[in-house]
Amino acid sequence: MTSLIPVDSDRFESMEQVANLRLTGMTDTAVAKELGLKRKVVIELWNEWKDALSKDTQARDAARDHLNQMVQHYDRLIKRYYDLLKDLQNETFGHQVAAQINSALKQIADLEAKRVDALQKAGLLDANDLGDELAEMEERQQILIDILRNDLCGNCRIVVAQRLQKVTHVVEATVVYDD
Repeated sequence: MTSLIPVDSDRFESMEQVANLRLTGMTDTAVAKELGLKRKVVIELWNEWKDALSKDTQARDAARDHLNQMVQHYDRLIKRYYDLLKDLQNETFGHQVAAQINSALKQIADLEAKRVDALQKAGLLDANDLGDELAEMEERQQILIDILRNDLCGNCRIVVAQRLQKVTHVVEATVVYDD
């Protein structure tokens, strides 16, 4: 891994080693054992590395670029799922189509939540923007839930109602007509 901060001393070299191991998912304790350092020193080095990185304008610009690319990627994925939903409306409705619709709706909600979370963690959404985005997302979710509750055939409605109940935590009423 190439260094984002200058490595011109033993301290910086240790900091870089700690950062590389932490970025692979290792805990402070595991890094300390791996490098033969005290856990306290590992924590100090990790915090120094993060601090140095946050003050590095080139690293911040690179991180901002990656964040923008990630948001665009989420936007493209969400659009594809909406296109899939549109295509599924043209299919003969059955258990398989209901499952695909349910899966696509869940993916849309998950991707939107992850996108908002990433932007919020990056500090790019203030409270007003976040509230607006969440309100818009809730409105779209209500529309999708309404479709699931009202626009399914009788057989699929029961299966979807059970799955929907897990998501909404609301007991879904289904009407079954005898022939």
